[in-house]
Amino acid sequence: MDVKGQAILEVRGLSFSYGPSKDILKDARWCLYSGDHVGLWGANGTGKTTFLKILTGLITPQAGEILYGGNPVSSKQQWHDLRLKVGFVLQHPDDQLFFPEVIDDVAFGPLNQGLSIEQAKEKSLQVLRDLGIESIAHQLSYELSGGQKKLVTMASVLSMSPRVLLLDEPTNGLDIASRSNIINIINGIDKPRIIISHDPELLSETCNRFITIHDGKFEEIEKPAEHTHVHTHFYGQAHHVHD
Repeated sequence: MDVKGQAILEVRGLSFSYGPSKDILKDARWCLYSGDHVGLWGANGTGKTTFLKILTGLITPQAGEILYGGNPVSSKQQWHDLRLKVGFVLQHPDDQLFFPEVIDDVAFGPLNQGLSIEQAKEKSLQVLRDLGIESIAHQLSYELSGGQKKLVTMASVLSMSPRVLLLDEPTNGLDIASRSNIINIINGIDKPRIIISHDPELLSETCNRFITIHDGKFEEIEKPAEHTHVHTHFYGQAHHVHD
């Protein structure tokens, strides 16, 4: 028990390796609490996405346990129940969208939660409406822009009313307008979350707690800070800004 109260998600003694020379996590411990908006930052290959896959049972660690609401998750049914409560938005939308029409992807989760077809469609349309993309409900997913696909994958998770959100590089590859829209939507969702990103500015705008993975352990780090620096490029002597 922590002074923050009971953790929603907790990992104890977590160890994972892709082989004898590729240790990712080594006896790692960490907790997510109800008010946490966590930014997970780090270099490629440090295990950020692997960690989220372990949290949702997509990868099995060599050692350690996952707890949800203080209870260990181990059986097939327990993992199924956890995935209905912990929504994972993958980095690449095409890995998550598999129905032709948008509405069918968004309704898939609610249907698996036991809602009728009518109830699932109604709930899905409401989520699409909340995200401002109801107009694309019956469009073909493969015809959408990158920003629209990101929103649809988010809708497919939000339609299940998860208690926790896991977002892997939610603004990767987006233009400035789409990135700003995604950030506003994230900040409008009052749920504990973990966001993976290489973008310190994004994490600064959406998170209140920051961690990285160092030597196989979770390490708390300070909020990203602005600073001035000198660099060289053409037309550098003219007044300018960097987007």
